[in-house]
Amino acid sequence: DALPISPTAESEAAAVSASLVSFSAGLTQKPFAAEVGVICFNKVLVNDGGHYNPDTGTFTAPQEGRYLITSVLAPERDQYVEAVLSVSNESVSQMHTSGYRRELLEYHKPSSGKCACGGMGTFHLVLPLKAGDEVNVVVTGGKLANTDSDEMYSTFSGTLLYPSPAHR
Repeated sequence: DALPISPTAESEAAAVSASLVSFSAGLTQKPFAAEVGVICFNKVLVNDGGHYNPDTGTFTAPQEGRYLITSVLAPERDQYVEAVLSVSNESVSQMHTSGYRRELLEYHKPSSGKCACGGMGTFHLVLPLKAGDEVNVVVTGGKLANTDSDEMYSTFSGTLLYPSPAHR
């Protein structure tokens, strides 16, 4: 016979369950119809709380707190990927897999004949988010690798680390 669960333990378990916020999704298909746009990571591995929407590629923060947000982007062979991590339509961080030259940081296009390719690009940030903030990854140039198989070359993940100190 199982021991009865006390109302206090039950409410604590419910509170812990309600505070579980994490997602991880990968890309196994063409990410969007155009050349640039929000990446819809379609293969959802984890979506605790249901706050990641694979149809829009957007994670919506359910509460104010500190979140760890990561993304790994793989360009097609001999290509590059340029992307931004966006929070509520504002760029928080940008990345270009072929690197940057300090003197030409904005809109640098390599000279013809030079390889603009590079390796994987990553975002890995702890961000203060407010309830309702929408986080996504937007490709602004280059070409993401994708496949017809179920393999994932690019991923997008996040988790609530802890509520904001004022809301504990």
